[in-house]
Amino acid sequence: MNVYRLEAKTDLRRAALSLSALARVRVSATVAVLSMLGFFLYRPEITGAVFATGLGSFFLCAGCCALNQVQEKRTDGYFSRTVMRPLPQGRISSKMAALTAVLWIGLAVSLYSMTGSSQALIMALVVVAVFNGLYTGLKRRTPYALFVGGVAGAMPPLIGWIAAGGSMYDPLILSNCVMWYLVQIPHLWIRVYKHKEEYISRFSPVPVSYFMLAHHTAFMRFWYFAYVCSIMMFALVCTWQLGVSSLVGTLLGCVLLFGSILPIAKLASAYLFDAISVCILVGAVLIQL
Repeated sequence: MNVYRLEAKTDLRRAALSLSALARVRVSATVAVLSMLGFFLYRPEITGAVFATGLGSFFLCAGCCALNQVQEKRTDGYFSRTVMRPLPQGRISSKMAALTAVLWIGLAVSLYSMTGSSQALIMALVVVAVFNGLYTGLKRRTPYALFVGGVAGAMPPLIGWIAAGGSMYDPLILSNCVMWYLVQIPHLWIRVYKHKEEYISRFSPVPVSYFMLAHHTAFMRFWYFAYVCSIMMFALVCTWQLGVSSLVGTLLGCVLLFGSILPIAKLASAYLFDAISVCILVGAVLIQL
């Protein structure tokens, strides 16, 4: 009996780990937090709607990630960065993963509907269409696919803002979305650069296999400057009514522009831009309180 219980616990643990990998829990949890911060940026109060928004964003991201892994099961097995995912390893079948993805996306839609915002539902469908439709379809054809996929990555704070009742045309949330859009490019391209030999050998259309190293480095520096400018713009919009916008923008610019003198290897931390952006968004929420 003890042997059977041990086997049952082992099987349950393996299933939980496989589902966690399928959902990419860390990424989905980050998306949930960003959506809740977007909600607080417009309406800084704790309500049932903010938790529905956070959970909805978690399951929407989990569903998109699971569906993406179904779509890329074959190519995921080619690269060391993705070969240990549950589908290439055969721990979950494609059919089960697809059903799970649909269930999670359906749950996300149900949670968003609890916020009473029809626009949040529309944005959720846009995320699925952009990420699992356009981006996934383009990434094996062109190195510029991330310019499309970045749109979906910039939406979590916007969804939270809209769920709270804000307008998607407000300069505050639009400037924040620009910042989150710009952060998508260095985040993924830097990770790909670390495995460039694999991508080049597989003729994968990534920038490092299309451009000379000098051009790739120059582009990353250009993108870094654009990202810093977006932070300064967001700071200006966020603090305009406080009368300290010029000071905040100048200080942020001075602190972050030091990256221009760093070697690209030190500048290129896969999570550096994400961490900075989260801190800035948290600071913006605190300013609005």
